[in-house]
Amino acid sequence: MNRKQFSAGKLVTALVVGGAAMVGAQEAHAVPAFARQLGVSCAACHTVEPQLTSFGRQFKSLAYTFNSGSNNTIGYEQDNQKRLAIDKIPPIALMLVADQVQESKQAPAGYNSTATAYTTGAAVSNPATEFPVQYSLFYAGRAGTDLGVFSQLTYDPTADHITIDNTDVRYAKESQVGGGNLVWGLDVNNAPGVGDLWQSTPIWGYPFTGPNAGQGGPNDGTLLGQVVLQQTSAGAGAYVWYNNTWYAQVMAYRAMIPGDQTNSGGLAGVAPYWRLAYSHEGGVNSWEIGTFGIDAKMYQNGNTGPENHYVDTALDGQYEHVATNYSYTFHASYIHENMTIPGAPNTKADVNDFQVNGEYYWHRKYGVLAQYFTHTGKKNAAVWGGGDQYGVAQSDGVSANGKPNTNGYVLQFNYVPWINTKFGVQYVAYTKFDGASSNYDGLGRNASDNNTLSFFTWIMM
Repeated sequence: MNRKQFSAGKLVTALVVGGAAMVGAQEAHAVPAFARQLGVSCAACHTVEPQLTSFGRQFKSLAYTFNSGSNNTIGYEQDNQKRLAIDKIPPIALMLVADQVQESKQAPAGYNSTATAYTTGAAVSNPATEFPVQYSLFYAGRAGTDLGVFSQLTYDPTADHITIDNTDVRYAKESQVGGGNLVWGLDVNNAPGVGDLWQSTPIWGYPFTGPNAGQGGPNDGTLLGQVVLQQTSAGAGAYVWYNNTWYAQVMAYRAMIPGDQTNSGGLAGVAPYWRLAYSHEGGVNSWEIGTFGIDAKMYQNGNTGPENHYVDTALDGQYEHVATNYSYTFHASYIHENMTIPGAPNTKADVNDFQVNGEYYWHRKYGVLAQYFTHTGKKNAAVWGGGDQYGVAQSDGVSANGKPNTNGYVLQFNYVPWINTKFGVQYVAYTKFDGASSNYDGLGRNASDNNTLSFFTWIMM
């Protein structure tokens, strides 16, 4: 496969094999900059954002460097070597997200679940209308013959600040080894899981769109499951993918908090991350089974002193069927975390995250998505109910009974009238929250009080 110029014949073949021959709409990270570079619809690379088709996985593994031909390229050669290969159209895209969120029961004014009583202050609006809730600028495309970038800069109007969102810079080559095709590359990104080809890791978390106001998701969980290291770490590593089947990636992450040179409360030292997977790509069906994990230490407070130790080990799998008029995908993942918390009465704690989800789209226009999630762990009052005194990053310290157990489900319906526009309604319901179904915080709040109904609009330009 020639990534430098993808011929029309090869492109058509890849799209059909990848199951993306149908016309459809994609969601938040189906970036139009890539579509402009390739000269094809976003449906070439995506089934449902941010999940990738077989062709999309090849495109990402080879550093986002496929292009539609020399007419779209500015190049320069010196000494028979290509020294420059960039697109005539800058690989820039914009995203706008707006929503209205209604929580089942509004928390009283000044509600502070880590306190022993309500405090003074203003209540969060319920319902809350946010327009926009998110506004993002993307730079996404090739930066050279074998070098590509996916980078997202996001403005959050609620917090009134700009953040560096998911960013992935990679260099890739391919060669023939043992009668098969080997893709190998170097990767730099800003959170564990950003570089994943299947994008089934928590940082690309299902259901991909969630309310900014209200609960919107469980508060307690694993380090990876709660994406604690997003926008607070930077990592570098390498990966290989042989014959579109065997995949391995190893990364090393360090603390990186933009604007905070002290990296307060961040990673202590280097945290190794791994990803192994076996996949089948071909026809309208594809599947993957794999594992990923991290071994990390984080300061309890500041950038010195006691260090909490987290070891996350995960299993995941997916099945994808993409036909002409419909598509469906199933995912499941399980993460087990062992924690060591210096200074706590019980220094050992563990927690398990499990989720299974599926989605069905008809003509890429009407979609239904559903998820069941559960978080379980042993009782440890200091970790799950002791406030923030031990700096456990993925705990809100709310649980009155000292357990992190949370169960619930998500149901979502999408309507996609145009390829770059989506309207949706989502309902998040909890049967248990932070250890109990009722009075989970000792202040009278029940799990079902956090149930959230949201209406949202997504536009990509």
